[in-house]
Amino acid sequence: MFGKLLKNDIKAQWHSMSFVFLGIVIIAGVAEIFTVTTKNKMGSALGGLLVFLVLLFACVFIVIKTASMFSKTMFGRAGYLTLSLPVKTSTLLRSKTVSSLIWIFGVYALCFGSLFLWMAQVQEALGEDFVNSAESLLSIFGVPSFLTISFGVIYLIVSLAIIVLVMVEAMQLAITCSHVSPVSKLGKFGAIVIFFAVTALVLYVSGAVGELIKLGLVVTPERIILSSNITEAAATVGKDSLTICVSGDIYSLICAFVLHLPTAYLIKNKVNIM
Repeated sequence: MFGKLLKNDIKAQWHSMSFVFLGIVIIAGVAEIFTVTTKNKMGSALGGLLVFLVLLFACVFIVIKTASMFSKTMFGRAGYLTLSLPVKTSTLLRSKTVSSLIWIFGVYALCFGSLFLWMAQVQEALGEDFVNSAESLLSIFGVPSFLTISFGVIYLIVSLAIIVLVMVEAMQLAITCSHVSPVSKLGKFGAIVIFFAVTALVLYVSGAVGELIKLGLVVTPERIILSSNITEAAATVGKDSLTICVSGDIYSLICAFVLHLPTAYLIKNKVNIM
């Protein structure tokens, strides 16, 4: 049943999302063509950066768009039909969540793909000699190598994906609360306040957990070490290493799944459809 719900959600949402993706493709495509065809190295670098910035804006827009679709299909006119389907509320909500994440992560992947492409274009424009000189300079000051930093960037993308998941779950909880008395009297303002409050709380506690529990990775050009105390592990490895604390992200991931529970409960037992 979940598969059928997800399939129908994606089909229904595609009518709205197709225009969004078409706009992204046109703007980013024109900028990328300019980047590839121009003979000016500075213009090429700026063109690649423009593509990334366009897609970064698209990431923000797509989150707002999915929030609007969730509100309309769950609590708008279509909500009467949606909530009358013979399926569990948790399954229905999970379908809405996954379909939203598919659109968001689709743009998210394009955004960071364009970033890596831009970095490759800049490297090609500057030449290998410049890159080698920069890496030598980094090692003098004890800064991790490009290879080590690259792994850190990849983990940063994963960490941001977890934050996006938290934001989607917080968004759905906030919109649901705005249709439950007495918060419903505040309308959209109430939803916005709850969204930022829940997101900020999860991220703040996540940071505190990261400071308290030093579980993480110590990355060097030769190996990756999993340690329960990354501070001590980094001290034994040496200065040419990168420490990544994962305990905070694990906490955020758990919170994202936990936030699903009150949303499903409120939709099933307390929500007022307008």
